[in-house]
Amino acid sequence: MRIVVTGATGNIGSAVLRALDGRGHDVHGVARRPPGGSGAVTWTSLDLSEEGCAPELEALVGWADAVVNLAWAFQPMRRRGYLHRASVGIVERVAHAVLGTPHTRLVHLSSVAVYSPRRSPSFVREDWAREGIPGATYSQLKVRAERALTDAAVTAGARDRVAVVRPALVGQRAAGGMMLRCGAPAVLPAWALRGVPVVPVDERFGIQMIHAGDVADVVVRILEQEAAGAFNVASDPVLSSWDIAAALRARPVRVRQEVVRAAAAVAWRGHLSPLDPGWVDMALQAPWVDSSRARDLLGWRPRSGADQVLAEVVRGMTEGAGEGSTTALRSRHVLDGLRRAVAQGSVARRRFT
Repeated sequence: MRIVVTGATGNIGSAVLRALDGRGHDVHGVARRPPGGSGAVTWTSLDLSEEGCAPELEALVGWADAVVNLAWAFQPMRRRGYLHRASVGIVERVAHAVLGTPHTRLVHLSSVAVYSPRRSPSFVREDWAREGIPGATYSQLKVRAERALTDAAVTAGARDRVAVVRPALVGQRAAGGMMLRCGAPAVLPAWALRGVPVVPVDERFGIQMIHAGDVADVVVRILEQEAAGAFNVASDPVLSSWDIAAALRARPVRVRQEVVRAAAAVAWRGHLSPLDPGWVDMALQAPWVDSSRARDLLGWRPRSGADQVLAEVVRGMTEGAGEGSTTALRSRHVLDGLRRAVAQGSVARRRFT
């Protein structure tokens, strides 16, 4: 197949390119900052948040048998207008281009954050209510993006050409530096995570994780099997706050979730953290998902358990790890972070993280 991958240099995009390598497909990557050099993937530098990208996007889509849309901005959280254009706006633009063709298929990367809050310890399937987590910007943008995609598919009579992947928290070692860059102040050295003395724990907390490579495997199976519809993707087990404390080699201290949320809100309002408190809300409220549809329909099985993913992510974060070929997944260094903060502003305000 001829496959276009947008957002191809990020956490999941890099894994999708690895998964497609050697499978006989013609792959074209789209990114604002594509890597240099030659290889099996051809590249286009394109900012899909800009209206002027439409002619070039439509040309790429017209060439393709399938488009995998991974382009999505997590930052800048303090520039809500741009954040909307670089998330929901991209989905609307890509869906219009893809579904305006008679044959091209679309795989869209969504999130478990699209689901309404957890009501019990039960695992939810793809038909669970999708109103998102109240007050969580990322979650609400994912909801709007899926609604826009559904509207476009219905209008085009093309729902059988659209697949949506809803993963839990996605990690890999190479994304450690990027995750720390987007989630912690620039002055915090990566190695400081090894010295975290305590971690707040609460029995009500639980989070699912999935390795980027396992998400990529689902994407490839959807492409090659021409599957449609929504697919939850998560690995077992559900991780507790005690698991996180153990991964950081920190002492667990019982603190109610409401206190953690209040502290995150104070840090956000005081410009001490690049993460708004909605991310804490998602961690505390997002439901746990059942991945049996991906297992049964696609024959998919995760290669990494959630505890293995957590350990790998923590290792990557404490090392400030990255993937040298891409700017988006570059290693994290304090001096580089401070230089960029002086020149471009904080991560929560600038377009490029």
